[in-house]
Amino acid sequence: MATKKNKIQLMKGERGFHYTALVIMILLMLFCVVPLILMLTVSLSSEASLVRGYRFIPDEWSLDAYAFMWAKRATIARAYGLTIVVTVIGTIASLIMTSMFAYPLSRKDFKPRNFFAFLLFFTMLFNGGMVASYMVWTRLFHIKDTIWAYLLPGALMGGMNVLLVRNYFNANIPYSIIEAARLDGAKDWTIYSKIMVPLSKPIMTTIGLFSALGYWNNWTAGIYYINNPKLYTIQDYLKKLMDSIQFLKTTDLSNEAVMLASRNLPTESARMAVAIIALIPILAIYPFVQKELIKGMVVGGVKG
Repeated sequence: MATKKNKIQLMKGERGFHYTALVIMILLMLFCVVPLILMLTVSLSSEASLVRGYRFIPDEWSLDAYAFMWAKRATIARAYGLTIVVTVIGTIASLIMTSMFAYPLSRKDFKPRNFFAFLLFFTMLFNGGMVASYMVWTRLFHIKDTIWAYLLPGALMGGMNVLLVRNYFNANIPYSIIEAARLDGAKDWTIYSKIMVPLSKPIMTTIGLFSALGYWNNWTAGIYYINNPKLYTIQDYLKKLMDSIQFLKTTDLSNEAVMLASRNLPTESARMAVAIIALIPILAIYPFVQKELIKGMVVGGVKG
């Protein structure tokens, strides 16, 4: 009888925990979704109605912000294309470099692995600073006003990503498989490409998404290294566009016609339209990688 009561109490406790966790997750979801809804409604609001504040249901609907962006569609399309190219190339290169660095660190028979692990941790804790990095990349590697400015500085391989991949290798791929492959005559490259990578789809998806987000949202590289407008990515172009709009709205222009035109430009709604445009590709991709992303995060975060 006592055992039965304990089981009932345990079931009630688990049910209460599940309900509590469900409420917490719903609140967290609302914290993420509600701002996106507000961004969308503000982007569809008229500029005059936004003077009275942001509302989830606008006082006056308007597509002026998107019409303004549509007028710039040729330039935006070029910036989008460059962003896609940079994101794809950078993500593939990042996956290759990260997994190739993590593989020897996961091998117990790799004697210098402690030395390379120390170098990895060191770079996670210390760096030369922005000024030193800028001088190295521009004067030694000459990446200014080139596509390499988006690919190379601080983006190809992150220490935390290497640790996630290494932990996944240790926790999910038995070392006996590697030993069996070596007995069959497989070399390290064969083991890495034929065994480790194919069995690491969840963590590769996770790291790939992290890298893709980093490249897609990277606007600082354009500020530091890019002066040529034809080399602006979507993030850099939209930032420059917003800066130009704000300049026209706040500057006392002598030409009355230009002044009146600038006052009619969408500002607040255009900012939100910019954010929506930049979010669309990420929102479209995430549902397809969600399952592997969660699995890779959970297993890769376990200490190996």
